[in-house]
Amino acid sequence: MSTEHCCCGYIHIGALIIGYLGIIFGSIELLEFAFTGNGKCIMISALNVIIGGCILYADKYHKPGGYLPYLIFGAIGIAIYTVFIVSFFIMAMAVPGTLLSYTQHYSYEIQHKDREKTAIRVTFFFAAAVMAFIDWIAIWLWMVVYRAYQHMKGVEEYDRGQTYQVKLTV
Repeated sequence: MSTEHCCCGYIHIGALIIGYLGIIFGSIELLEFAFTGNGKCIMISALNVIIGGCILYADKYHKPGGYLPYLIFGAIGIAIYTVFIVSFFIMAMAVPGTLLSYTQHYSYEIQHKDREKTAIRVTFFFAAAVMAFIDWIAIWLWMVVYRAYQHMKGVEEYDRGQTYQVKLTV
């Protein structure tokens, strides 16, 4: 049994919960996108189900390699979210002229220009804050699965040592 803990108790239980959530939400998305006919989203949902299944496989059979798909795709997703957060923050600091000229078309007075610029900035800051919160949750989940991966590597080495240990009787 694992001696490492997370919010759910033992670390492998936290990883199992993440795997089950991936399967459940991926299946719901899969059904939703199958009815709407969205091909790209069907592939992403199927990938979520497969990755969740890999986590369950890794825990059941003590194979740390089963955690790697989640760790790889999770790291890619975290990197993409971070790029978006930085981009939204930069766009909030320097409101693009294209957005301002787009909103000026609907403006009736010069005073509205400053209001529109402020509204655009607030929108970008809000989007960056929401994405930072989502990124923080993704990082935390990734760390739980990574700790389960590290623990499972130790369990696999222990199992291998027990399996291949031979007693020599003389």
